[in-house]
Amino acid sequence: MTSFIGLPKAATHRPRPIIIPPMSADAVALLLPGMSLNATIFPDLSMPTIAPAFSQFAPAARGMSPYVEQVTALTAAPPWTDARYRIVVAHSFGGMLALAWLLARPERAGQVHGLVLAGTTAGPMFDVVRLRVAWWRDHALRIGIHPVLPFWNNARVTRGLHRLLNGRAGNGPIDFRTLPHHDDIRVGLAGWSATRWEARRAFRSAMDGFDVRDRLPEIAVPTIVLHGTRDCYFTEHTARSLSDGLPAGELRVIPEAGHVLPLTHGGAVVEAVTDLLTTARQPSAAPSSV
Repeated sequence: MTSFIGLPKAATHRPRPIIIPPMSADAVALLLPGMSLNATIFPDLSMPTIAPAFSQFAPAARGMSPYVEQVTALTAAPPWTDARYRIVVAHSFGGMLALAWLLARPERAGQVHGLVLAGTTAGPMFDVVRLRVAWWRDHALRIGIHPVLPFWNNARVTRGLHRLLNGRAGNGPIDFRTLPHHDDIRVGLAGWSATRWEARRAFRSAMDGFDVRDRLPEIAVPTIVLHGTRDCYFTEHTARSLSDGLPAGELRVIPEAGHVLPLTHGGAVVEAVTDLLTTARQPSAAPSSV
């Protein structure tokens, strides 16, 4: 079992200027993007990365298990198995998936040397989402979405929204870095248009009822939780609850960042990964094997 050095709690965090190090031959990152998004929302980490593609994935079974199985298969081969240091970088739905994947087999926590969770929650997803509909300076008006969930996840509604966004034919994979605007709403709509409507329903079914708050103490991986002050979906309270529940959790609040923080404020992600790898490489943090 790997021994870890705990990370201190933190408040508002302004990322320092990042100098991206040379390609790390001994480290690999597992990238888990949010619902309807893909790995192009993450910055260049200058190391080998692996990422699942879920935009066309519509499993018959409900819940997180089908997604956990996909990640398990992805991490059963190089470069994940060959690396000395393994980092998981996850956003939104991907963060929930990261938690579910680690908890499915407790020994995985000893094989991961760092966890970066951006704009996510340990649950319950649809109870804690507070959609920001208006704001003024440091004040925001938010509304819950749980009452509209049955309507939102209705097959006809989901299929109808898909056709409204891009006609009967679906769009292909999208590089989110090329979008002219990177605000939360427009990035989300672009992701929807590029995602099979059945896959969107599967995402939401997996998140409905997801709640691992009571099991967070089992995840002793050094973790940095990133939260943007302009996140359209989650409040700082949600992010703080997540970091406080993790034995080695640290919260970094990024000013002016929204929900798609990895896309708009990639420097904060790079900094978090760099800090976790620096900690893992200290002599007191002995590496483990898969």
